[in-house]
Amino acid sequence: MSGTPRCYGVDHIKVAEGLGCKAIRVRSPEDIMPALEEAKKLNAEFSVPVVVEVILERVTNVSMGTEIDNVVEFEELALAGEDAPTAIALLD
Repeated sequence: MSGTPRCYGVDHIKVAEGLGCKAIRVRSPEDIMPALEEAKKLNAEFSVPVVVEVILERVTNVSMGTEIDNVVEFEELALAGEDAPTAIALLD
């Protein structure tokens, strides 16, 4: 579940761990519930906050920036169905 990101911007796992938290990265919808259960266990064992980061498909278009003209897109948007196979809206 957790691991090295694939070049998508801020590594929230490393940030959370650097602040003394535990962290889990989830890439698949079926891994969300197990990650939340693991987060409960880590919280009980270590008495620290646990960050569960859920990686969304590119169709979500989450942008980052401090000013509207400095917003940075880290990935191209999904344009076709194969770019976002679990999207709930049709792209083609």
